[in-house]
Amino acid sequence: MSVQAPPRPAAGQPRTRAEGGLPARRAMARWAWRMLRREWRSQVLVTLLLLMTVAVAVCGGTTLYNVPRQADPKLGTAGAVYVLNGQNGRAADMAADVATLRHAFGTIDVIGHSGYSVAGLAKAVDYREQTPHGTFTGQLLAIHRGRYPSGPNEAAVTTGVAKLLGLRLGGTVALDGHARTIVGIAEDPSDLTDDFVLVAPAAAAPPQTVSVFARNSGPGLEALHLTTVGQVMGQGPNTDHLVITTLVLGGATILLLLVAFVAAAGFAVLAHRRLRQLGMLAAIGATARHVRLMMAVTGLLVGGLAAGAGAALGLALWPAMAAWLEPAAGHRVDRLNIPWPLVAGVGLLAVLMATAAAWWPARAVSRLPVTLALSDRPPAPRPSHRPALVSVFFLAVGLGLLAAGEKKHPALIVAGTVAMALAMLFAGPPAIRLLAAAGGRAPVAVRLALRDLGRHQARSGAALAAISLALGIAATVIVVTTGIQGSPTGGNLGDHQLLVGIARPGDPPGLVPIRTDAQLRGLAAQVDELAAVLPHPAVIPLDLAYDPAARPELGLQGNEPVRRAVEVDLPRGSNEYEGIPAYVATPDLLRLVGADGVKIPPATDVVTARTGPLVIFDDGRDARRPPITHVSGPRFTSLPDTLLTAGALTRRHLTPVRAGWLLESAQPLTDAQRADARRIAAAAGLTVEFRYGHPGVRTVRAGATAGGLLLALAVLAMTVGLIRGEGAADLRTLTATGAGAGIRRTLTAATAGGLALLGGVLGTAGAGLGLVAVYRHDLAVFGRVPPVYPLVLLVGIPLVAAAAGWLLAGKEPPVIARRLAD
Repeated sequence: MSVQAPPRPAAGQPRTRAEGGLPARRAMARWAWRMLRREWRSQVLVTLLLLMTVAVAVCGGTTLYNVPRQADPKLGTAGAVYVLNGQNGRAADMAADVATLRHAFGTIDVIGHSGYSVAGLAKAVDYREQTPHGTFTGQLLAIHRGRYPSGPNEAAVTTGVAKLLGLRLGGTVALDGHARTIVGIAEDPSDLTDDFVLVAPAAAAPPQTVSVFARNSGPGLEALHLTTVGQVMGQGPNTDHLVITTLVLGGATILLLLVAFVAAAGFAVLAHRRLRQLGMLAAIGATARHVRLMMAVTGLLVGGLAAGAGAALGLALWPAMAAWLEPAAGHRVDRLNIPWPLVAGVGLLAVLMATAAAWWPARAVSRLPVTLALSDRPPAPRPSHRPALVSVFFLAVGLGLLAAGEKKHPALIVAGTVAMALAMLFAGPPAIRLLAAAGGRAPVAVRLALRDLGRHQARSGAALAAISLALGIAATVIVVTTGIQGSPTGGNLGDHQLLVGIARPGDPPGLVPIRTDAQLRGLAAQVDELAAVLPHPAVIPLDLAYDPAARPELGLQGNEPVRRAVEVDLPRGSNEYEGIPAYVATPDLLRLVGADGVKIPPATDVVTARTGPLVIFDDGRDARRPPITHVSGPRFTSLPDTLLTAGALTRRHLTPVRAGWLLESAQPLTDAQRADARRIAAAAGLTVEFRYGHPGVRTVRAGATAGGLLLALAVLAMTVGLIRGEGAADLRTLTATGAGAGIRRTLTAATAGGLALLGGVLGTAGAGLGLVAVYRHDLAVFGRVPPVYPLVLLVGIPLVAAAAGWLLAGKEPPVIARRLAD
């Protein structure tokens, strides 16, 4: 038998005519479809992997797309909001300003606000006068149960107010001195943490302040001549959805790259199985383009099927995710708000990735000589210096883009991450060759496994890239969540913290009521009772300092004598200062603000996280700058961030006075615990402050890391199964020559452990370099990563992979003498 390659097209001859044109391409596509129907079991793994990835990307992308609020909680859909202050006898002037705005803008919405103190709470409860279904405020009010109040004797309360004050539907509320029947449970759909009491407009006394919502276009503030305006808020362009869509597409690209690497390994196995068939096609006249077309059509069909089914599955899971998202995001979610361009983009990416994953091994197979293809022998490994250079190029590009993005430009970060993933892909073949060379003195079974990886670089390189990317994602999750955990998270307090104060509601914290020692002991006992409702609480006393030579004053909310504590002032302009409460430094408070008491110079008077020229007024009311030591500060705004040292108290002849306590629970506070704390504080004449307006902050590093490691192990199991499954012929030969179960187990364990080790090194190194580029101005985050996580990635995963390969392998092939049919 003689085999001769078909002649190449002559110069100037149309390529389509020489290669059979459209009929030949149609024949290749039909043949690919028939082979896919015949060998569908070999594609189930890749199809399911693509399907699940598309489902996760569609469902997760839709979830992230709905994280931003549809309406701003402060602005609604208005272009501008004018906040008018009618306190101190200026209600008539405020009403005149509302009339002026109505005349200037035509259509406006008005919301009235009045704050009323509640025993035991440091924050006043908002009485809100609002008309339902407003033009600009329609998305800021809804009734969850019951109905809207319609008269002067009716009100509606939010769920938070009802739980905190022990109210119920059908009961009464009288915080303003006027009893009203509760006819509804209200909510702000744009901010479910917004707590208030809703009353009908003109059903109460004139509000203390009003917010006037108007369109964006209109006369300027100077032309309106408003006399009670205190603040004007405007609405800028909202790019949240654009940024999230970019990030989701980038994340989907990374996930689909991971799947594409696994799929490339699967298609490489498929191409090797079809090697003789492809050789026969080439022998009867098929060109390299026909071979690539046949494999690409296979990938196109697999990708199309997975994209359609995965998108349908993701959209079916979206309603369940929406129910979880609402309490986490703090606003209502429209189930029909689906980002269809994002869904289409994810589906298109899946098809393109699957096609590219099939085309990549077909490219290598199509270049084989016909005789080598008919002999069913794998091609000799090619020198790896070129992939190494390409890997270095993509590494440099990725680091540059990530450094330029610097956590501020999502598009650059996505592009840099894709470049880093490609760098891992091209670094695979050189790394495999180095591993095979390093195993030259290993036992025979290990040497055979590593040599087999080197012989089949097409599929083992793609498998290594998939494992490296999976472990790189896990390493990135570890560092990013560590940075989030250690950075300020916003809000007044943590979800596990409770701030107890002695000052009366409405008084500034610097006015401390005068208490005897016996009264303070009684209050401390009440605080201990309050702490008893919390699991494993820690109680931190908070002291301010006052000048004993100064005379007592009267509080703003009554005739009770108070002492004015010393404050540190921050200049805000000409003869204007912002007073900052300065607590007495204790070891617990120094730890809270991130200070080491041993390293604070003895001459320091103030330890603070504030920036700027802080001053303290002396007896002559002269502003003087004290010696200051700056620290990182606490994570929340209501926690003490400025402290007076013991030396400052001695030098300035100040006396400490108990101002409150900080309680920290081992777990986030529940609604029942908050209600009990308010009740106990109200009975003791204290005030309590909880976390307002933010959902609970929980550490997700361990869970996210576990998910990333499970993903890496799943990818590793699939890729090792593909590689060792293709080596079934070699395994039959070894078994026939007397190799026992130990040899077979060692082969699989060495393959899994070698790939896991290389994947851990490449993934961790690639992710580490990329994160250094992003966090180059905050490298301290790497020092906060617990050492156990790098050990798990670099040592634990290879050991687990090798152990699993050893335990799951070893079964003798059922048929030794028969080769599987082509």
